[in-house]
Amino acid sequence: MAKKREYTWYLEPRGDVARSNEVLGKNLGEENAFQGVECADGVRRNLWRCPSAMVFMLWSSRKTLRIVFGIFCQEGKGKIRRATRWYGKTVSKPRKGSTYV
Repeated sequence: MAKKREYTWYLEPRGDVARSNEVLGKNLGEENAFQGVECADGVRRNLWRCPSAMVFMLWSSRKTLRIVFGIFCQEGKGKIRRATRWYGKTVSKPRKGSTYV
């Protein structure tokens, strides 16, 4: 039987960072704030750990809340990687010969 994969989700405030941090702090609590976390691309980021249901809720209401953020995901104990493209239009160009469904 296949082992179930565990994911940890993170949000990176962007745009009006102060406004995004304020909204995320109220919804997630200060204990979920991490500063200077190194991601898979080697960049250090300030991230908020977030349950998957909350990621979806915040993504769905981001325009109403007037916040901008990037979404990152960590599989198990692996590296933290960008996952924003899972929630909307593709962030980067598709690779030659590949298609997005």
